[in-house]
Amino acid sequence: MNTVFSKPSLRIFLMAASVLLLTACSTTQRFTTQTTSFQQWPANAQGQLYRFEADTRQELEKSSYENLLRNQMWKTGLVEALGSQKARFEVSFAYGIQNRQQLVRENDPFYDPFFYPSFNFGWGWGHRHPFYSGVGFAMAPQYRYVQASYNQYQLHVSIRDLNNRGTEVYQATVLADSNKVNLTQVMPFLTASVFDGFPGQNGQVRKINFDLDKNELN
Repeated sequence: MNTVFSKPSLRIFLMAASVLLLTACSTTQRFTTQTTSFQQWPANAQGQLYRFEADTRQELEKSSYENLLRNQMWKTGLVEALGSQKARFEVSFAYGIQNRQQLVRENDPFYDPFFYPSFNFGWGWGHRHPFYSGVGFAMAPQYRYVQASYNQYQLHVSIRDLNNRGTEVYQATVLADSNKVNLTQVMPFLTASVFDGFPGQNGQVRKINFDLDKNELN
């Protein structure tokens, strides 16, 4: 009795399994940020005073983001100066949004039929030989790609040592791609990422995942 091996059937099965795996993974609700930092952090900075750079415009939005960043400053070991206290370090920050375009795959595939040769294997002349026996038919899932817009959010933070002619001793840039339109929804994640692994290595890129389902910082 000849046994028929249909390799394309295995191919279709593996492709379908991959699609199911990707679908399952995509259900996880995460927000990811990417932080790049540079530092020349003084060895005697622990417990020293800092102050945010004075903003004469007194923008309410920026003041709100300043408070978010203030809640993360403890990671540096610095203490905020109060009243007339003289601060050694000055902290400044800037933020922005860029609209970008990318190709994304549609969730629903369409199926493109293809034909393939089918072989039977049998015994002949003392050896096992393949024999061409016809043409098979299968449906391969195909996906369309469409142009989609997304926002790239940016936060840049700088710390300068006023005791050393205002030399910059730490800078960090946080990037995040998202479809969220409101910057206020994204800023808590950006500010929480600024001092991750502080002070870190120069030029090191760090990715942080925030689990939105649990509302926790990872």
